Amino acid sequence: MIKKQFTYVYFYLFIGLCISCKTSVPYTQNEKLDLVKRYKNDQEIQQYDLKRLGDKKYFDSINKVAEIVFQENTKIIKEYFKNKQFPGIKENGKEVALSFWVIVQHSDHDIVFQQQVLKSMRKKLKSKDVSRRNYAYLYDRVAKNKKQKQLYGTQVVWDTGFPVPYSLKEPEKLNRLRKGMDLEPIEEYLSSFLK
Repeated sequence: MIKKQFTYVYFYLFIGLCISCKTSVPYTQNEKLDLVKRYKNDQEIQQYDLKRLGDKKYFDSINKVAEIVFQENTKIIKEYFKNKQFPGIKENGKEVALSFWVIVQHSDHDIVFQQQVLKSMRKKLKSKDVSRRNYAYLYDRVAKNKKQKQLYGTQVVWDTGFPVPYSLKEPEKLNRLRKGMDLEPIEEYLSSFLK
């Protein structure tokens, strides 16, 4: 009798654990297409006319339109996330995972959501169901948005007229940390902004 009770206890604990662990599930084909479309729109809206960057009116209008797109995209993917979590690479493919991630990167108006996605991505790091690079970028983006020090040096500022990493938590370990997340050395990364 006691053995049978333990069996039931373990069974219900297992079921409870499975239910409480939200894992991502495959997105539908329509959701995948929608994410890719939203990603492409996100990228197109940021194609600036380099000759007009000095024109404040032009720059402000482009940024205003981009902000509208970013907020609309965030609103939609928050629903996807609530129902299905971060779209893991294994269930949904690299393109869908990348599309979702880029939209989250540009959801700076909703840091709480960015943090939720970061937590979801962190759980998938060991199983290689997310890009380590993308995780590092979002980690740093959230840190910067919270006015904290970043870890991987992915966020830059141009205060000196040249790209330099936003405030760093462990500058002496930077290239080692970057290598662990499949990122190029910081010197190479910063020089890529000047090409």
